[in-house]
Amino acid sequence: MSNEEKTNKIITLAVVIVITLAALTLIYVNLTEEKEEDKTQDQQDESGDEEPEETTLLTVIFGDEQINYTLEELETLESYTGIGQLIRDGGLPDNVFFEGPFNYTGVRISTFLDQFDDLPENYNLSVESIDRITEFDFSEIQGDIDIYNQTGKPIEKGGVTMLLAYKKEGEYLDETEGSLRVIFVDDGKITLSLYWPKFVISLEIIKVE
Repeated sequence: MSNEEKTNKIITLAVVIVITLAALTLIYVNLTEEKEEDKTQDQQDESGDEEPEETTLLTVIFGDEQINYTLEELETLESYTGIGQLIRDGGLPDNVFFEGPFNYTGVRISTFLDQFDDLPENYNLSVESIDRITEFDFSEIQGDIDIYNQTGKPIEKGGVTMLLAYKKEGEYLDETEGSLRVIFVDDGKITLSLYWPKFVISLEIIKVE
Protein backbone atom coordinates (compact mmCIF):
# COMPACT_ATOMS: atom_id res chain seq x y z
CA MET A 1 0.00 0.00 0.00
CA SER A 2 1.41 3.34 -1.02
CA ASN A 3 1.94 6.23 1.39
CA GLU A 4 -0.84 8.18 -0.34
CA GLU A 5 -3.30 5.34 0.18
CA LYS A 6 -2.30 5.10 3.84
CA THR A 7 -2.81 8.83 4.27
CA ASN A 8 -6.25 8.71 2.64
CA LYS A 9 -7.25 5.80 4.83
CA ILE A 10 -6.20 7.67 7.98
CA ILE A 11 -8.05 10.80 6.89
CA THR A 12 -11.17 8.77 6.13
CA LEU A 13 -10.98 7.04 9.53
CA ALA A 14 -10.51 10.37 11.26
CA VAL A 15 -13.52 11.84 9.47
CA VAL A 16 -15.64 8.82 10.49
CA ILE A 17 -14.54 9.19 14.09
CA VAL A 18 -15.33 12.94 14.10
CA ILE A 19 -18.76 12.36 12.53
CA THR A 20 -19.50 9.56 15.03
CA LEU A 21 -18.49 11.71 18.01
CA ALA A 22 -20.56 14.61 16.71
CA ALA A 23 -23.59 12.35 16.29
CA LEU A 24 -23.17 10.90 19.81
CA THR A 25 -22.82 14.41 21.25
CA LEU A 26 -25.98 15.55 19.45
CA ILE A 27 -27.92 12.53 20.71
CA TYR A 28 -26.72 13.16 24.30
CA VAL A 29 -27.70 16.84 24.18
CA ASN A 30 -31.14 16.03 22.78
CA LEU A 31 -31.76 13.37 25.42
CA THR A 32 -30.68 15.74 28.19
CA GLU A 33 -32.99 18.50 26.93
CA GLU A 34 -35.90 16.07 26.66
CA LYS A 35 -35.35 14.89 30.23
CA GLU A 36 -35.25 18.47 31.48
CA GLU A 37 -38.43 19.30 29.55
CA ASP A 38 -40.17 16.21 30.93
CA LYS A 39 -39.07 17.11 34.47
CA THR A 40 -40.31 20.67 34.07
CA GLN A 41 -43.61 19.44 32.63
CA ASP A 42 -44.06 16.98 35.49
CA GLN A 43 -43.46 19.75 38.01
CA GLN A 44 -45.97 21.97 36.24
CA ASP A 45 -48.47 19.13 36.10
CA GLU A 46 -48.02 18.39 39.79
CA SER A 47 -48.41 22.07 40.62
CA GLY A 48 -51.49 22.32 38.43
CA ASP A 49 -53.08 19.32 40.08
CA GLU A 50 -52.99 21.00 43.49
CA GLU A 51 -56.20 22.77 44.42
CA PRO A 52 -55.62 26.26 45.87
CA GLU A 53 -56.14 26.11 49.60
CA GLU A 54 -59.31 27.88 50.76
CA THR A 55 -58.79 30.51 53.43
CA THR A 56 -60.73 30.21 56.67
CA LEU A 57 -62.73 33.41 57.08
CA LEU A 58 -64.71 32.55 60.20
CA THR A 59 -64.37 30.34 63.25
CA VAL A 60 -67.41 29.58 65.41
CA ILE A 61 -66.61 28.34 68.90
CA PHE A 62 -68.69 26.76 71.65
CA GLY A 63 -66.78 25.16 74.50
CA ASP A 64 -64.45 22.56 73.04
CA GLU A 65 -66.25 22.58 69.69
CA GLN A 66 -64.96 24.65 66.82
CA ILE A 67 -66.23 25.02 63.25
CA ASN A 68 -64.21 26.76 60.55
CA TYR A 69 -65.80 28.28 57.48
CA THR A 70 -64.35 29.41 54.17
CA LEU A 71 -66.30 31.87 52.04
CA GLU A 72 -67.43 29.01 49.83
CA GLU A 73 -68.72 27.11 52.87
CA LEU A 74 -70.50 30.18 54.21
CA GLU A 75 -72.29 30.53 50.90
CA THR A 76 -73.58 26.95 51.17
CA LEU A 77 -75.45 27.89 54.35
CA GLU A 78 -78.95 29.32 54.13
CA SER A 79 -78.59 32.94 53.08
CA TYR A 80 -80.65 35.89 54.20
CA THR A 81 -81.06 39.32 52.61
CA GLY A 82 -82.37 42.46 54.28
CA ILE A 83 -82.02 46.23 54.40
CA GLY A 84 -80.03 47.82 57.20
CA GLN A 85 -78.93 51.29 58.21
CA LEU A 86 -76.67 52.43 61.01
CA ILE A 87 -76.33 55.62 62.99
CA ARG A 88 -73.24 56.97 64.72
CA ASP A 89 -73.47 59.00 67.91
CA GLY A 90 -77.17 58.28 68.25
CA GLY A 91 -78.92 60.67 70.61
CA LEU A 92 -76.75 63.64 69.64
CA PRO A 93 -78.83 65.58 67.07
CA ASP A 94 -75.98 67.97 66.26
CA ASN A 95 -73.60 65.15 65.37
CA VAL A 96 -75.60 62.43 63.66
CA PHE A 97 -74.09 60.37 60.84
CA PHE A 98 -75.85 57.62 58.90
CA GLU A 99 -74.67 54.75 56.69
CA GLY A 100 -77.23 53.28 54.36
CA PRO A 101 -79.78 52.07 53.91
CA PHE A 102 -78.02 49.21 52.15
CA ASN A 103 -79.13 45.80 51.01
CA TYR A 104 -77.05 43.14 52.81
CA THR A 105 -76.74 39.40 52.23
CA GLY A 106 -75.23 36.91 54.61
CA VAL A 107 -76.01 34.23 57.17
CA ARG A 108 -78.30 34.77 60.15
CA ILE A 109 -76.50 34.37 63.46
CA SER A 110 -79.22 31.93 64.47
CA THR A 111 -78.10 29.65 61.62
CA PHE A 112 -74.64 29.34 63.18
CA LEU A 113 -76.16 28.72 66.60
CA ASP A 114 -78.31 25.91 65.19
CA GLN A 115 -75.15 23.97 64.36
CA PHE A 116 -74.81 23.11 68.07
CA ASP A 117 -77.24 20.69 69.74
CA ASP A 118 -76.46 21.46 73.37
CA LEU A 119 -76.77 25.23 73.65
CA PRO A 120 -77.61 26.49 77.15
CA GLU A 121 -80.82 28.40 77.86
CA ASN A 122 -78.89 31.63 78.28
CA TYR A 123 -75.68 32.67 76.56
CA ASN A 124 -73.76 35.63 75.20
CA LEU A 125 -72.05 35.94 71.85
CA SER A 126 -68.49 37.26 71.70
CA VAL A 127 -67.72 38.66 68.24
CA GLU A 128 -64.01 39.00 67.58
CA SER A 129 -62.84 41.49 64.96
CA ILE A 130 -59.25 42.19 63.98
CA ASP A 131 -59.11 45.13 66.41
CA ARG A 132 -61.74 44.54 69.10
CA ILE A 133 -64.25 42.21 70.73
CA THR A 134 -67.95 43.05 70.87
CA GLU A 135 -70.21 41.27 73.36
CA PHE A 136 -73.88 40.63 72.65
CA ASP A 137 -76.27 39.33 75.30
CA PHE A 138 -79.07 36.88 74.62
CA SER A 139 -81.75 39.52 73.95
CA GLU A 140 -79.48 41.45 71.56
CA ILE A 141 -78.77 38.25 69.63
CA GLN A 142 -82.54 37.94 69.15
CA GLY A 143 -82.62 41.46 67.66
CA ASP A 144 -83.94 43.21 70.75
CA ILE A 145 -81.96 46.46 70.37
CA ASP A 146 -82.86 50.15 70.11
CA ILE A 147 -84.24 51.47 66.84
CA TYR A 148 -83.54 55.12 65.98
CA ASN A 149 -85.25 57.76 63.85
CA GLN A 150 -83.65 60.22 61.43
CA THR A 151 -83.03 62.75 64.20
CA GLY A 152 -80.93 60.30 66.20
CA LYS A 153 -83.56 59.52 68.84
CA PRO A 154 -84.44 55.96 69.93
CA ILE A 155 -88.08 55.36 69.09
CA GLU A 156 -88.66 51.64 69.67
CA LYS A 157 -86.92 48.37 70.45
CA GLY A 158 -86.51 45.10 68.56
CA GLY A 159 -87.80 43.79 65.28
CA VAL A 160 -84.44 43.34 63.53
CA THR A 161 -82.38 40.30 62.52
CA MET A 162 -78.73 39.81 63.51
CA LEU A 163 -76.82 38.89 60.37
CA LEU A 164 -73.24 38.06 59.47
CA ALA A 165 -72.99 39.76 56.10
CA TYR A 166 -70.57 39.01 53.29
CA LYS A 167 -72.28 41.06 50.55
CA LYS A 168 -73.61 44.60 50.27
CA GLU A 169 -75.73 45.67 47.33
CA GLY A 170 -74.96 42.33 45.69
CA GLU A 171 -71.17 42.75 45.87
CA TYR A 172 -68.73 41.19 48.32
CA LEU A 173 -67.74 43.50 51.15
CA ASP A 174 -64.65 45.58 50.41
CA GLU A 175 -61.55 46.49 52.41
CA THR A 176 -63.41 49.19 54.36
CA GLU A 177 -65.56 46.58 56.11
CA GLY A 178 -63.54 43.39 55.82
CA SER A 179 -64.81 40.12 54.41
CA LEU A 180 -67.45 39.71 57.15
CA ARG A 181 -69.47 42.18 59.20
CA VAL A 182 -72.19 41.80 61.82
CA ILE A 183 -75.21 43.95 61.04
CA PHE A 184 -78.87 44.25 61.95
CA VAL A 185 -81.38 44.28 59.10
CA ASP A 186 -85.06 44.28 58.18
CA ASP A 187 -87.02 47.08 56.52
CA GLY A 188 -84.14 49.53 56.77
CA LYS A 189 -84.55 50.13 60.49
CA ILE A 190 -81.79 52.30 61.93
CA THR A 191 -79.57 50.78 64.60
CA LEU A 192 -76.51 51.99 66.48
CA SER A 193 -73.08 51.50 64.86
CA LEU A 194 -71.88 49.90 68.09
CA TYR A 195 -73.73 46.75 67.00
CA TRP A 196 -72.03 46.62 63.58
CA PRO A 197 -68.46 45.32 64.15
CA LYS A 198 -66.34 45.08 60.99
CA PHE A 199 -63.61 42.61 59.99
CA VAL A 200 -65.18 39.75 61.94
CA ILE A 201 -62.99 36.65 62.32
CA SER A 202 -64.74 34.56 65.01
CA LEU A 203 -67.94 34.04 66.95
CA GLU A 204 -67.81 32.47 70.41
CA ILE A 205 -70.88 31.29 72.29
CA ILE A 206 -70.40 31.80 76.02
CA LYS A 207 -72.70 30.18 78.57
CA VAL A 208 -74.20 32.51 81.15
CA GLU A 209 -74.64 30.96 84.59
